[in-house]
Amino acid sequence: MREESLPPSQIHSVLAPCACFHARSAARAITGFYDETLAPSGLRMTQFAILASVRVRGSITMQELAAELGLDPSTMTRTLQPLDKAGLVNIEPGEDRRVKELVLTPRGHKRLAEAHGLWLQAQDGLRDRIGGDRFERLVTDLDALTEALRS
Repeated sequence: MREESLPPSQIHSVLAPCACFHARSAARAITGFYDETLAPSGLRMTQFAILASVRVRGSITMQELAAELGLDPSTMTRTLQPLDKAGLVNIEPGEDRRVKELVLTPRGHKRLAEAHGLWLQAQDGLRDRIGGDRFERLVTDLDALTEALRS
């Protein structure tokens, strides 16, 4: 016997206490806000995060970067393709030829520098919308949550 499905009016009440539902909704809203703010740079937030991480490290393997950003390898590959095609990153063989290393190109350094100001606008815009204290708590709480679930 098939269970009866919930009417649409009751679905939200079932999901109201669900941490996963709220986290995904918040992630989509925050990502959309940052993507919209970064749009003049031609970068999405995930691409900005990749360029910034590569810049900080100088070079990093695809595996290390995927782990650092919490991305699975196929998502990493899809996100890197437009950056590679645009000449913003070089994907080079590492010391172990099976490992791919990422380095920023001069064009990548320039695009990241241009996008950085827009990213700061997104940071300030979100902080203004939710308040400084809540912004700081959000970042701290999300870091703690991520750490707890990854360990």
